[in-house]
Amino acid sequence: MSSVLHESPYQESWRWMSRQIRCGLAPDEPRLIEHYLAEGRYLACCTSTSSWTIALTSFRLLLDTATDTALPWHWRSMCLDHAWRPLRDLETQALCGCRLKRWQRCAWQLATCELEPSISLIELMQGFHDE
Repeated sequence: MSSVLHESPYQESWRWMSRQIRCGLAPDEPRLIEHYLAEGRYLACCTSTSSWTIALTSFRLLLDTATDTALPWHWRSMCLDHAWRPLRDLETQALCGCRLKRWQRCAWQLATCELEPSISLIELMQGFHDE
């Protein structure tokens, strides 16, 4: 008999929002990022999910999305503009040497992040129309 990991509705919602952000499914809905970060704060305070894990996951999601050239430029810029928020949360929780080093690496990644231009829609198309 196998055990199944069941997430709370809030965790499921948070994960669904993370997929929407990472895949750029709603690039014209900037409130999605705000809602995602707020849901993460709720999970950190009202569930057993570690606030360090929430902040680190949120930071990585936003930075990875920002550097994904297959996504629209304005969405990537928005994600980059919000990445400082979970980074700030990481800083307040960096109470030991290993976490402080991790925070410093994240801060360096954000400080040195340069966005490449997004790939045009024409370049995203695969194959040829006559295939």
